[in-house]
Amino acid sequence: MAMKTDVPAPSDPEPALRNDGRRGGKRPVSGHDRGSLLARFVRGQRNRPLWMLLPTGIAITVIVIVPVIITVVLSLLNLNVSTLREWLGAPFTGFKNFVNAFTQPNILGVSLVRSIEISFVFSILTTLVTTPIGILAAFSVHRRFRGSGVVRAIYLIPYVIPTFVTALVARIAFANGTGFVDQILGDLHIANRNFYWLIGPHAFWAMQITEIWATWPFIYLLALAGLQAIPKEHYEAAALDGATMGQRLRHIVLPELGGVLKLGMLLSTLFHFGNFTLAFVMFSSPPPPSVEVLPINAYFNAFSSFDFGIASAIAVVTMVILIVPAYIYIRATRISEGG
Repeated sequence: MAMKTDVPAPSDPEPALRNDGRRGGKRPVSGHDRGSLLARFVRGQRNRPLWMLLPTGIAITVIVIVPVIITVVLSLLNLNVSTLREWLGAPFTGFKNFVNAFTQPNILGVSLVRSIEISFVFSILTTLVTTPIGILAAFSVHRRFRGSGVVRAIYLIPYVIPTFVTALVARIAFANGTGFVDQILGDLHIANRNFYWLIGPHAFWAMQITEIWATWPFIYLLALAGLQAIPKEHYEAAALDGATMGQRLRHIVLPELGGVLKLGMLLSTLFHFGNFTLAFVMFSSPPPPSVEVLPINAYFNAFSSFDFGIASAIAVVTMVILIVPAYIYIRATRISEGG
């Protein structure tokens, strides 16, 4: 009777093998090694975008963060012509520069409070006028027709002209007696030919009209992009339901454009609020008090009164005013998106 030989089966399955770097050598891969490899891979994928953002982070730090920190530091110092050479050793004054900026007028007799009022009225009024103009312009070229490309390009002309060129042209156009604005108003018997647009209280309205003319295409671009992003299926469904043009506008177009227009109005207002070039180039130096927006006030404090501490304080106040509405908008957007 042949004897039966039982070969014991291995208690565990054959371990997985991997190359350990030696010629023909294999060594088992443990569960701990698998976990370490996976953890290193995940960690590498997670950190890779941070390395890609490093150049942008360095640029933002050098261009934005460092100047902001320096401006805040300067606003707390008594910095003038005598202390400018050793500005880090200038006397520390705390919030005295802010108090002086709000309570004392500058060399032109305009206080910080008055400049804030002018800037608010100028920026908000410009946005309120340019928004409907831009929306109507976008509607006029939304649907393709012969020559629509040319019309779209013409609409962009005021926006692509540099601000200083616009200011110089406006200075000629609003020249007293000889400018074509006075000529037209005189011929139509609307106003006197000697209206003096560039001095006195009328200067604010000359600057306002120029800013509206130069910046309305910004809202036009955003509105046109928003209109083209609306799916055609929405219009087709509304047509099948028998919706009128007004109902389509109220229930489809305006809700779809809501987010784009809110962002555009915010960016537009912030841009107008900090516009320095138009008021500085359009009017003679010094400009009329009615056009002394915040950047102009800071400029004359720095380079006419040579009080760099107060000028820095005005710059800090301007930054705070610009940051607050932007922060509110971002928070409201996150809340509406459920973030």
